[in-house]
Amino acid sequence: MARDLLFEVGCEELPARFIEPALRSLAEEAERAFREADLAFEEIRTLGTPRRLALLVAGLSERQPDRVEEIQGPPRRIAFDPEGKPTPAALGFARKQGVDLSEIRVKKTPRGEYLFVERRIPGRATREILPEILTELLKRLPFPKRMRWGDQDFVFARPIRWLVVLYGEEAIPLEVAGVKAGRLTRGHRFLAPQPLEIGHPRAYRDILHRAYVLVDPEERVSRTREEVLKAAREAGGFPEEDEDLLRENAHLVEYPFALAGRFPREYLELPEALIVTAMREHQRYFAVRDAEGRLLPVFVAVNNNRPRRPEILREGHERVLRARLEDARFYWQRDLEVPLAERVQELSGVVYHTRLGTLADKTERLRSLCGYLAGLWFPEKKELAQRAAELSKADLVTEVVGEFPTLQGEMGRIYALKDGESPEVAEALLEQYLPRGAEERVAETPVGIVLSVADKADTVGAFFAVGERPTGASDPYGLRRAAYGLLRTVLRHGLELSLRDLFTFVLWLLERQGFFREDKEEVLEEILGFVRRRLEGELVAMGFPQDEVRAVLRVGADDPTEALARLSALHAVRESPDFAALAVAFKRVMNMVKKLEREYQVREDLFGEPEEKTLWEAYLRVKEEVEPLLSERRYEEALRAFTALKEPIDRFFDRVFVMVEDQALRENRLALLQSLARLFLRVADLSELDLSEYTG
Repeated sequence: MARDLLFEVGCEELPARFIEPALRSLAEEAERAFREADLAFEEIRTLGTPRRLALLVAGLSERQPDRVEEIQGPPRRIAFDPEGKPTPAALGFARKQGVDLSEIRVKKTPRGEYLFVERRIPGRATREILPEILTELLKRLPFPKRMRWGDQDFVFARPIRWLVVLYGEEAIPLEVAGVKAGRLTRGHRFLAPQPLEIGHPRAYRDILHRAYVLVDPEERVSRTREEVLKAAREAGGFPEEDEDLLRENAHLVEYPFALAGRFPREYLELPEALIVTAMREHQRYFAVRDAEGRLLPVFVAVNNNRPRRPEILREGHERVLRARLEDARFYWQRDLEVPLAERVQELSGVVYHTRLGTLADKTERLRSLCGYLAGLWFPEKKELAQRAAELSKADLVTEVVGEFPTLQGEMGRIYALKDGESPEVAEALLEQYLPRGAEERVAETPVGIVLSVADKADTVGAFFAVGERPTGASDPYGLRRAAYGLLRTVLRHGLELSLRDLFTFVLWLLERQGFFREDKEEVLEEILGFVRRRLEGELVAMGFPQDEVRAVLRVGADDPTEALARLSALHAVRESPDFAALAVAFKRVMNMVKKLEREYQVREDLFGEPEEKTLWEAYLRVKEEVEPLLSERRYEEALRAFTALKEPIDRFFDRVFVMVEDQALRENRLALLQSLARLFLRVADLSELDLSEYTG
């Protein structure tokens, strides 16, 4: 018979960012632990608020099943003499296992015949196992920071204050960090602070709900959204959409209550981004807009209490926000006293990295990179791109960005426009940081594209040059994000770019500045391998099958846009029956030539079989047809033209033996196959495709 399990850990308030990762981990680790313990269950759910993390397991079996363990003894040749009588080795094994000799079996193994005995091990009761499983679950929870408290050695994100362990209606004894488990939980800290007794796991959510605790995170997020929308509408507007802020607020409270407040209209003279950021980052308030999208002098705050006199709470929020906005206005006005261009000289005093110099050094490299990239893509924008590079990091030394780092780029754009810089330059100062995280938007303007790619290429190249490579668990300088951003920008706009040439130039710039003295070719290959792996991931994320991506990148990943064009063509023609058969034939070709260490030259005078000459002539016809298609990147047409080679290849393999003893003849046939392979490999290595459905 199965029972439900409730495991609740009550603690001091957890930071909002800790909660969702902890709940995911709790569910994953619980599933792993119960499966390892061979305990069946129906469903695992996790619930949580800032004051509690809870595990609910439905239908957890009452005990482990009995299991049979097979114990291996000595080899038969040692256990029995030539007459088949047991030796002391066999008798000792039986005695040690507590069984009669008749219960021992001889079984064949890869190493020969051995003695075995089966022992039936009864399963343990779940109530006996739970304390050790649950204690281990707590130890495994990943928190960015852990702490000790009092005289306890146990570490956790915050001090543990209570524990609940109910298996059905039974309270399971458990003690962690000096706290003994029972069936008492706590309601809302202010609205229902009294202890609450839980009789059964199924009653847990309802009991807490009556005590003003929405323990289901998604229910709390939904309620928070409703509260914020209601408060904003009552104030005459609509809350600015911000899913991250919404979830953060939901994880700061147990029972959300939102109210709207106002701030003096005079602060609307500040840049909108500055107002919204001051509200969001310092106070976690929602900005409010009217139906036309204009910012209103209104905000919405989410609270963990429903006061009897909301106006007092509102006045408190308004007073704090006024102080924040006054600080923001002070920083803004101070920044306007110095033009952005004059701040560039301050960058020489700001260390970028101890082994990579200052922001002034990075700016110098960006200027050269922008000239290089603009020359490739937008020659007429070269001067503007280099001006954008000169100003690109100047806003980092402003007071507003010092106080609100997330406004880097945004404030650069605003200050540049104030100073009369070209709008294209100003926009590029913002776009250099796009895409941000998982945001899909990339730089869209020519100058912004150039500066964005230059900045990301310099970041990746510079940190690889000084040995700061990402590891599996760590990427402190965001090199993966930079590489993905570079690739997304290039692919989004279909820009031709040699990654090898780009990063060769980056390393040369670093070498010229004296920051790089290693083996340039070795570091270059590391960078290209790193970016290639990101390109593979990006193409798969775009929806292309893994084997198609491998087939294309196997023959070339230097130009991401060109690789995407080949991949799109391969994907388009893959479903063609003729092409599938061709891929099977090509795989036979590659199997013959892929391990050859040298290239051979075809001699027509050595063709001894008609199928050789037929295949060679078909190859020449197709090559003549596809050469202009390949040079114009009309890869889909080229791939379809390749299908004319399928029949000649099949006839060749059916009637011609390649690996003959005559060396000249053998090498000539291999040369023919090499010619075919080289032509196909202008587009993709079809041998990388999964052809199991065609080959069986």
